[in-house]
Amino acid sequence: MHIKPSQILFPILIIILALLINALIMLACGYQPAAAFAALFQGALGGPKQVTETFVKTCPLLLTGLAVAFAFRCGVWNIGAEGQYLAAALVATWIGTSVVTLPSILLIPLVLAAGFAAGGFWAAIAGVLKAYRGVGEVISTIMLNFIAIQLVSYSVDGGPLQEASQSYQWSDRIVSNALLPHLLPKSWIPGNRFHLGILIALISALCLYVVLFQTSLGYQIRAVGKNQVAARAAGIQVSKNIIIAMLISGGLAGLAGTIELTGLSPHRLDQSAPGYGYTAIAVALLGRLHPIGVVFSALLFGVLQAGSETMKLEAQVPTKLTWVIQATVLLLVLGVSMYEARREKMGGDQPSE
Repeated sequence: MHIKPSQILFPILIIILALLINALIMLACGYQPAAAFAALFQGALGGPKQVTETFVKTCPLLLTGLAVAFAFRCGVWNIGAEGQYLAAALVATWIGTSVVTLPSILLIPLVLAAGFAAGGFWAAIAGVLKAYRGVGEVISTIMLNFIAIQLVSYSVDGGPLQEASQSYQWSDRIVSNALLPHLLPKSWIPGNRFHLGILIALISALCLYVVLFQTSLGYQIRAVGKNQVAARAAGIQVSKNIIIAMLISGGLAGLAGTIELTGLSPHRLDQSAPGYGYTAIAVALLGRLHPIGVVFSALLFGVLQAGSETMKLEAQVPTKLTWVIQATVLLLVLGVSMYEARREKMGGDQPSE
């Protein structure tokens, strides 16, 4: 596929502008930007363990970013990756704490498939409401987020998944048979948490690229996203494709929740919302809604998350400023995207793939 120079220059420009703006913010707050960015780099890429941890942080961002990008490609604003993530983690916890006799070779695929299905089902609710009742997906997915958060809270606070002693608001530990294997021995890189889910996320990006650009389904998804009226006139079933897009989108977000739960310790479901579903919007937009672009975009946000603690310890910069950097990226992405959309509407360049 031909890639226009603007597709590469756009993210680079956004990143440079974000760093410059946040350097000014740090100076205004009394911090040294050079020391802060050096510590950030050291914490994320300063050694083998730091690099593996960056990939660990990138994994859920990549999957949720892919989820959002796929739905957006169909013209559906899936703001519910957070709820789909949690719904899948809830189902994965139930299976991982109740089905204890299956061997890993069967239980791990079962848990991953169940998480994908749970996330897909949660997203499909909004898809069906939009396709057949005209309900705005932004509202419905946000409402479903709140429902998922409260379901998780209930499940571990007096509900059926609370740990056996009923003393803490989390679930029992998932059985070892359901945990994703770590791929790098501790003797190679002490303390590393590089797990199988990272490879699954990268493979998912490749599969999504093939689906979007090498299959008839992907063509229909993109056609519906470009212009529903034209797609319908061409014989494409718009409602069907909206539901399929949401199923796949929610499944990817659900896979993120399942992998995060089974790939990392302490393997307990708690009631805190991780926030990946919202950061995924910035990841998808910065990646230009392209699966390969989302890989690099997620890696950037993984670097920011992995290096934030070192930035705090060595440069005394509060972790919250890392979130300011991410928010700045999102605002710049939205601003440039609106400019491009307006230019296209006025007869400018056609949008890139």
